[in-house]
Amino acid sequence: MRLLATAGLAVTAIVTAVVLGNRVRLWNEELALGSPPIAAMPDRIDDPGTPRLAGRVVLVIVDGLGADEAGLPFLDELRRRGVAATARVPYPTISRPNYVTILTGVPPRDSGVRTNRVVAPVAVDTVMDRVRASGLRVATASDFGMLGSLFLRNTASITDIDWVEQDLRVAPPPPIAWPFDDARRARSLGELGPVIAELAAGDAAFIPVLVLDVDRVGHAAGVADEYRATAAAVDAMLRRALAGIDLARDAVIVTADHGHVAPGGHGGDEREVSRVPLVLAGSGIAAGSTARDARLIDIAPTVAALLGVPAPRHAEGRALVELLALSPEHAARRVASDAARSREVAAVGEAARAEAAGPAALRLVALAAGCAIAFAFAVVARRRGALIAGPPALAGALGFAVVLLAMVVITQGHMSPSYLPSLARTEQRGAIGVALAIAVQLVASGRMVRRAPDPLAAANGIALVGLSVALAVVGAVRAWLSPPHVDVPSPFWMIAVPTVDLAAATCALAAAVTLALAARCCMQRRVAC
Repeated sequence: MRLLATAGLAVTAIVTAVVLGNRVRLWNEELALGSPPIAAMPDRIDDPGTPRLAGRVVLVIVDGLGADEAGLPFLDELRRRGVAATARVPYPTISRPNYVTILTGVPPRDSGVRTNRVVAPVAVDTVMDRVRASGLRVATASDFGMLGSLFLRNTASITDIDWVEQDLRVAPPPPIAWPFDDARRARSLGELGPVIAELAAGDAAFIPVLVLDVDRVGHAAGVADEYRATAAAVDAMLRRALAGIDLARDAVIVTADHGHVAPGGHGGDEREVSRVPLVLAGSGIAAGSTARDARLIDIAPTVAALLGVPAPRHAEGRALVELLALSPEHAARRVASDAARSREVAAVGEAARAEAAGPAALRLVALAAGCAIAFAFAVVARRRGALIAGPPALAGALGFAVVLLAMVVITQGHMSPSYLPSLARTEQRGAIGVALAIAVQLVASGRMVRRAPDPLAAANGIALVGLSVALAVVGAVRAWLSPPHVDVPSPFWMIAVPTVDLAAATCALAAAVTLALAARCCMQRRVAC
């Protein structure tokens, strides 16, 4: 009986460690919605028929630039000549999800893009699609990756694509397409400026630009002198790049996808990361006007209004008509169109979230059944001498507790994605935490096993208690937070869910090692197993 109990617990522990460890690795993919509910809405475009206000719109996204950064001469000059506002960033405050927010008017909750790990093309309508559908051209440039890679067409995946590159120009191979007529990828900030200038002198009506240097430094050094120096360098580059823009004919919008907390990081809902600058200047902008509660989701409809085209089909934001040189009649048309569209989109999203609300009943039943089976197994095994249960058996759950404590240390006590270090450092520190947890659990378990008259029975008790605690916690959490994630977990649960999975995997792995050591100890003592 003891050998059978040991073998069964060992197999359970190994399977648990593998399954939950893999689930931690795939957490980002689990959060994504490849087919968000709003994407299934009828493809009905409402054109409010307002006039074109700007010959072209250059939209600059300065990745990682918070709203509180001051002393940027070119940005301040645009503020004086146009509008100085602050925009609210939807949660989660992560880069790629909010590139999508800016260019579609759809927040991460409804776009389905919730992390930087994006494997499928964005499924909702974009302002680029509306501009091109109106017969106008769209160009883009970046010093890192490409905005366009998020918006591929005629493909189910955005990975493993052999890009066509020539003289900084980038394009997907046919039949894959994207909503850009010209796309450039510069190799540095210095190289990006001339590329932007060339595009601004061309015939594109809409030019979204992504500048990444500020975010890179924010992650590496936090919001300090180097961060501000990099923001100043980007500001100087933009002055040179946009020197040829005639603000009497064209418009410039500068914003960001998120800010940074002081140590460097973002992703949560803290004030520092969820407020960004929104600066508008040029043709069609009512200089000196004041925005009413501007949001990132309002940028796409505002760009559409400046170019006189319909807003993206799924946009939940509104054109910031109070900042635009529209007649009262035309402003009213935009307001009515935006309100009707956003109500329709919001209703679809709310219905989907209401349907998915609450715990999964089958998971709760499975959790209750699992607990009952574990209890019954413990009673039978103890009566037959195959298991020693008691307070010392709680050593089997020590690894679980240590991993939870390690995550609190890694996030500096802030259970928010904003306080996670870079991915590489998170993985490194997480590995240290896992190794420490296993070591602590093995030391505690080893003392009990060595002192017990029956090493296998003692190890079985430790393994059963540890696995029961770990799987019960995982089961309870996953009853409420399991895929598909129609809504986005809060900052706390964004960290806690993979942490609980990792803690349980660690506990299971330590239990398997404990059982193996106990079997070896049993053989050395020549105890009848």
